[in-house]
Amino acid sequence: MAARTVTVTRISPLSAFRTMLALSLVGLAVWVLCVALLYLGLDAVGIWEQVNQIIGGVGGEQLITFGLVLSIASLIGAILAIGLTVLTPLAVVVYNAIVDLFGGITLTLREERD
Repeated sequence: MAARTVTVTRISPLSAFRTMLALSLVGLAVWVLCVALLYLGLDAVGIWEQVNQIIGGVGGEQLITFGLVLSIASLIGAILAIGLTVLTPLAVVVYNAIVDLFGGITLTLREERD
């Protein structure tokens, strides 16, 4: 087994942006799917009927529906995805500046043969 040490001294902000954009979109899809499954699970148990009865009992007219829950989850997920995608290049610029002062992250790579 051969091992070699590599130091990461620079990360391209554009590369980090593209990677985080792809990861954020996948994360958004997973988030919405999980919220939908959680809503359906709670609906099967009857939680949403009880919550809507409580809301109606105190004079509220807004019902918690599948569309409302998915809309709010999608909005929250989109805000997080956009925020992470925009902040990632800024974090990379800070990383590159710190690397100039103190050095990069050192990795030891080991090659295994089957």
